[in-house]
Amino acid sequence: MIIELFGPAGSGKTTFAHALQRHLQAQGYVAKVVLSYEPGVHRSPLDPSGFRYALHRIAISTIRTAAFACHPIDNAEGFRLTGKLIRILAPRNPIWLIRFSQYLMALSHVWHQPYDAGQIVIFDQGFIQLVSSLAVFSGVSDVEKLKSALELIPSSHLAIATSAAEPLLSQRLSARLLRQTYMERLFEADCRTNLQSIPIIDRVKSILLGSGKFVLSIDTSDEGGLQESVARVAREIGAMGSDGQCKAAEA
Repeated sequence: MIIELFGPAGSGKTTFAHALQRHLQAQGYVAKVVLSYEPGVHRSPLDPSGFRYALHRIAISTIRTAAFACHPIDNAEGFRLTGKLIRILAPRNPIWLIRFSQYLMALSHVWHQPYDAGQIVIFDQGFIQLVSSLAVFSGVSDVEKLKSALELIPSSHLAIATSAAEPLLSQRLSARLLRQTYMERLFEADCRTNLQSIPIIDRVKSILLGSGKFVLSIDTSDEGGLQESVARVAREIGAMGSDGQCKAAEA
């Protein structure tokens, strides 16, 4: 089972994904969060500016891209999807164009891996989120183009839309900025750009619902609401996997 989250920056996607993973594991499920990155948690007194960690991220991305290029047949689907999405929603900044292209390839590769039977895989930055982010950085909010992009991406078993009030999002993003190193801030979008994703996310959600896609909406404004939403999603997963396929087999 593949679960993906989407929502504005600061709406708690990563926090929720890891909370859901812990909750599911406690219930006996085999669950893991993949391709997750949380800004502002990589500070080190040995690397106060974050320069070494930034080099590490660049090196990993470069090696990963080279690996994809060396196996064009195995990654043909990822190349095709990346090309089609970029043609529809091309970021205006060349740096972000490269970053999104690299992440698209990595996401496509990980998404289509042959996971173990019964495993629940959680993406806090899946294809729906990627389409939404591409729309923000390309400046494209046209419904037809968003529909075309969403029709291209593979479908998850469960999509979860996270949300929080805009003042709270602004507060969280400002707090995140203070936690980040200098180099991390160079690699992340600013607060204004992140907040521009709110109407895009709402539009994407409306398109998905209009196409018949089942989307769970959760509010992460406070800890109590987050835990309640985790339990709610877990119940939904239990109903979807009522035949026992998502539960870990007992020894």
